[in-house]
Amino acid sequence: MANEPSRITDNLLNIFNYSFVETVPYEFFKPRPERDIAVKLVDKEYHCAGCGKVTHVVYQERPLTYFSKGKLREQQAIYEKLGKRFPTQEEIAEGQPFTNEAIGYCRDCAAKDILQDKAAGQRVCNLALELHGEDELVVAKARAAMEGALKKWLAGIESADAFLQYGLGDFNAVRDLICSVMLQDTAEEEAVLSAYVEKVAAIKEEIGNLLESLPDTWQAYAARSTGVYESMNDKMYHEYTVIFPKPGMIPEDYYIYRSIEKSRVQMFLEQPRIESLEELLMEVGFHGEWIDLVNQRLQELVAQA
Repeated sequence: MANEPSRITDNLLNIFNYSFVETVPYEFFKPRPERDIAVKLVDKEYHCAGCGKVTHVVYQERPLTYFSKGKLREQQAIYEKLGKRFPTQEEIAEGQPFTNEAIGYCRDCAAKDILQDKAAGQRVCNLALELHGEDELVVAKARAAMEGALKKWLAGIESADAFLQYGLGDFNAVRDLICSVMLQDTAEEEAVLSAYVEKVAAIKEEIGNLLESLPDTWQAYAARSTGVYESMNDKMYHEYTVIFPKPGMIPEDYYIYRSIEKSRVQMFLEQPRIESLEELLMEVGFHGEWIDLVNQRLQELVAQA
């Protein structure tokens, strides 16, 4: 269980974002006056068309972000729908703060309608989001099971002297002990994996069947987290065009009406997923918090002595 960045789940997240969130590819970028406009972009507002809630996202500060003219025209149309005055070209050129606007549905409103929609195009998006959730949760569930096994073992240690037999003189020794304890009984992790594999197979089969009746592209609502980056170019993203929310903001899902491409959905379905216990344990990796649990138990026993 090496503490290295996961490969399978990271790839799945990247492909999911590429398919349903930020669909433009990374490309080399050189600003062109006839195509790109520099904007002092400072924040974003998500407006729920259902309940009227507005979620405010503050962007990480940067001097300028380049909008493609197409993306800026989209913004102007959204400003008009919201009844907001769109800045003049002079104001934009002067570097006046600009707010990126979006209209969609918050999670609560989407749950009443969008997530219940059985139409093939929308159903594919809903199922893909469910599949994405399973990909993310399987690692979290396995980690919880592993931590539970460690805590249970630590609770069974009754004296500080009992730790002496393990020769916990350095980091490697403590790490090896923790791994050994967690690998003594992996029944719960195996159950987590089995349920995941079964659920994934069922979702992928249903999506595959629905895709047969859909065109190469279609329109549907797809969830966008308020915590993800966004490109202000409608064809590609680059350091000049991409903007990031400030760290520490609590993300929310907003459902935005957009184009969905069958080829990208298929790409998401075809990505390798966790299939074995070994892969699952590798995805969880090793976490320093587990050493803290051992130290905390040892300190408790020393204090009781």
